[in-house]
Amino acid sequence: MTDATALSPHARAQAVFTALGGSIPEAAQGLVVTCPADGSVIATLAEDRRALLAAQIRAAQAAQARFALLKRAEREELLGQLSAAVKGMREGLGELILLEGGKVSAEGLGEADGAADIIAKTIKDAQLPEFGGMARTKERPPVGLVGLITSFNFPLAVANWTIAPAMLAGNGLLWKPSEKTPLTALAYKMVFDRVMGGFADLLQVLVGGRELGAALVSAEEVRLISATGSVAMGRGIRMALEQKAQAPCPPILELGGNNGVVISAKINDAHRDWAVNSLLNSFFGTAGQRCTNTRRLIVHRSQVDAVVGEFKRHITQLVTSGMVASPLEGASNAYGYGPLIDGHAFALFEKAKQAAAEQGGIVWGGARLMAAAAPQAYYVEPALVVIPGQSSIVHEETFAPLLYIIPYDGEVEAALALLNAPENAGLVSGIYTQSQREADVFAAGSEAGHVVINSPKGTGTPAFGMGFGGNKASGEGEILNAADPLRAFTLPVAYRRIAQHQATVMDFD
Repeated sequence: MTDATALSPHARAQAVFTALGGSIPEAAQGLVVTCPADGSVIATLAEDRRALLAAQIRAAQAAQARFALLKRAEREELLGQLSAAVKGMREGLGELILLEGGKVSAEGLGEADGAADIIAKTIKDAQLPEFGGMARTKERPPVGLVGLITSFNFPLAVANWTIAPAMLAGNGLLWKPSEKTPLTALAYKMVFDRVMGGFADLLQVLVGGRELGAALVSAEEVRLISATGSVAMGRGIRMALEQKAQAPCPPILELGGNNGVVISAKINDAHRDWAVNSLLNSFFGTAGQRCTNTRRLIVHRSQVDAVVGEFKRHITQLVTSGMVASPLEGASNAYGYGPLIDGHAFALFEKAKQAAAEQGGIVWGGARLMAAAAPQAYYVEPALVVIPGQSSIVHEETFAPLLYIIPYDGEVEAALALLNAPENAGLVSGIYTQSQREADVFAAGSEAGHVVINSPKGTGTPAFGMGFGGNKASGEGEILNAADPLRAFTLPVAYRRIAQHQATVMDFD
C-alpha cells in the first residue's frame, strides 16, 4: 500500500476527490491553488464569472422555493444526514484542509469533525423542548438566498456556522470560499449533493477572487450576506449593501480582532506563569492565523520581565523540540503550529516587525524556519515585541504569530484604556487577575464582544455557548451558539408559534 505522505500534494488532493467519485475540476489556466507546507501547486481551477453567477443564482432560487416548503422536521432530517456524511468523510476533508490550508493533521481532522458537530448542534439548538405534552416550534419566513464568504483559516467549520442555520431556516446559499482554499469547499459540495439529491442546487460554490465576491454581495437576489474576513472587506460589504435597490437584511460580519489581554499586578507568581502558559495557544495557535488569536498583551510593569522571560522559554522550546515541521509528513502538535498561508502573509509579518522596531519596539524571535528544506514555504518562529506604547503598527492586526507586549502602570482602568483604543479591538478581550474587583471593572469596561477572565485557553475559545460576534470594527451580528440560531436567517415579521399535542393519535388523512 502506498504511503500517502510520499505522494505529491496534487496526487493526495486528487485521491480525496476520487474517493468522492469525482475529480478536481482542473483547467489550463485560472485560479492557482498552492500548498502552504511546501509551496507546490495543487491545482489550477477555472474561475466562475459574473455570467455564470446569474445562472447559479437562478438554480439556487428554484431549489430554495421547493426546499422552503418542506416541514421543519424534513429539513432537520436532511441536515442530520449531511452531518453524518461530513463525519464519514472526515479524513478526506481533513486532508484537504491540511493540503491547501497548511494546518497540521490533527487540526484538519478536528475541523472536519467540528463542521459535522456544528450542523448537529444547530438542529438541537433550534428545537424547543416539549412542554405539557406539546411539541413546539417557532417559524418565520426564510430570507431566500444567503451569500456566504469565508476565509482560508477555517475553510469548513466557519462555513457551517452559516450553512446549517441558513438551510434549517429554509434558505438557499451561494458560497464563495477563500481563493486560497477552494478545494475543501468543492469536496464539501460533493458530499452535500449526495445527501440532498433533488435539492443539490440549494448550495452553489463559487470559485474566484475578490471580483466574484463583490458581484455576489451586489447581486439584488441575495438578501443576506454572511462574511468572514478583514476590517477593510467588511467596510466594502457595508458600502455595497447600501447601494442595493431593495434594502437587504442586516449582514453577519466576522472581521477579525486586534485582541488584547491584560496581566495584572494582582497575581502571585504561580498564577502569572499559569497565565502565560494558558495564552500560548491563543498567541501562536495555527501560526497566529485565527481571528481569536491574542495580538496584544498589556502587562503591569512589575510583571513585564517575568512574563517576557516565560514566553521566551516556551517559544525556544517550541522551536528546538522540532514541533515546527511540515504537515505533509504527518507532523502534528498541540498548537496546530504550521506554515503561514503564503508569501504575502510572510511579507506582512516581516513588515510589521520592521515597523515595530522603527516605532520603538524591541523585537525578539520571528526568524524564518526551514527555508533550506522548503524554500517556497513560509515557516516562522513566533515573535515578541516589547513596545512602550500603542503606536500605529500595534493598532494593525497582523495575521501571524506576533505578540506585542505593552507595559502599563497604575490600576486596571489604565490597562482598559490601552485595551479599548484600537477600533479593531472588538472581538475578544481577557484579563488574568486574582482581584474580583479588577475582574468586575474589566468586564464592565471592555468594548469587545467577548470577555474572558482567567481563561485556561486565552482568547482562543470565547463563545462558551453564548453566541459569537464582535463589536466596533470587528464585526456585527451574532452567529454560532446563538440563543435563537435561525433568527438572523429569517425575515423580521411575526413568528408563527406552533404547538402540537403528542399524545393525540393522528391517523386520519
